[in-house]
Amino acid sequence: MDWTLPARDGEPGVVTVQAPRVPTSDDRGDASSGRRPRWGRLVVLVVVCALLSMWGYVLFLAFGPGRQPPIDRLDDPAFAEAAEERCAATLQQVDRLPVASASHTAAERADVLARANSAYAAMLDDLDGLQTLAPAGDQRRRAGEWLSDWRTHLGDRERYADALRTDPGARLLVSEKPGEGQQITGWIDEFANANRMPSCVSPTDA
Repeated sequence: MDWTLPARDGEPGVVTVQAPRVPTSDDRGDASSGRRPRWGRLVVLVVVCALLSMWGYVLFLAFGPGRQPPIDRLDDPAFAEAAEERCAATLQQVDRLPVASASHTAAERADVLARANSAYAAMLDDLDGLQTLAPAGDQRRRAGEWLSDWRTHLGDRERYADALRTDPGARLLVSEKPGEGQQITGWIDEFANANRMPSCVSPTDA
């Protein structure tokens, strides 16, 4: 809009006045876009808090007071404590033997394994007499099944020692757990570890 005003020298002058600009849709879009990052940050914050809460709960169940005991854990530790003591004594006895893998001949290795197997057989005989310390019912049955698995593996070791006397290239063949399709040593170790019996896991001296 223009107005004509007198200039200082008497000549008319022109004054220009800029009219107010009407906001457009683009302007409104720019204004709303300034608010979007705030909502975006809020959403990210909520997601991060949810993830932290979820992992905190997982850790609580895995390591905290909410952790569930292993399925093979016996309610009464009497059997496990007595078994661990007996297994530890056997390990000390086996550790005093020559290292089987360092034997010069297959026959010597077979002799070392046979002596170790005798020690484990005596251990299992004693553990059989401790079964009554396990809680009656299903837990005692599982303890007996564990001992049966141990004897199965002992049979694997005995057959291996016998095979070495005629075949220097013989290998230890570990039986499978019936119906499970996995080596029986895994089940032996799982029960032993669940009941804090580290000395009662399957031996590795062979």
